[in-house]
Amino acid sequence: MLWRKTTEIFLKGMTFSELATFIADLDCKAHTKLLERGSHRSAVTFIEHELAREQLVICSWREVGTLHNHAVLAIGASGIAYNQGFKPSALLLLDPAEGPPTVMGTCNAQLDYASWNGKLRRYATYKTANETLFVVLNGAISVAVREPHEPTR
Repeated sequence: MLWRKTTEIFLKGMTFSELATFIADLDCKAHTKLLERGSHRSAVTFIEHELAREQLVICSWREVGTLHNHAVLAIGASGIAYNQGFKPSALLLLDPAEGPPTVMGTCNAQLDYASWNGKLRRYATYKTANETLFVVLNGAISVAVREPHEPTR
C-alpha cells in the first residue's frame, strides 16, 4: 500500500503541507508539525525547537538568488556548550541528493546559521563534501510517532 501511494510522489515531489496530509492519511500513529514558507529566522527557531524535542525534522532551504527549494533531513545540531547550556549554531544534515547515487557516503552536510556568539546570520552557509552555498532556510516539518499503548490484559 505504501509503495503504491509513494510511486507518484517519488516522480513529482510534494510540498510540506501535502506531506503532512499524506502522513495523516496513513493512519500510522504519526503526527506532524508544519512551518511552511516561513522566514529564515522562524525556520531556524522551529528546527532548533523540534530537534530539542527529539523529533524527526525535514527542512527546506533555497540558494540565495534562486527560487528552487531543496529538502534535507536534519539529524542534529552543533554549537558551543557553556555552563549547563548549549548554544547551537549549525544544523547537521543528511542530503542524499548531494552526490551521485553510488556515492551515498557524501550525503552529510552542515548548515551554519549563527556566528560563534550565537547571533543569527542573514544567510546560512551550506557545506557539503563537494560545495559551499549561501542559502536561506524557508520551511520545515517535524514528524513524531506516538508511543503505542500497552495492551490491557
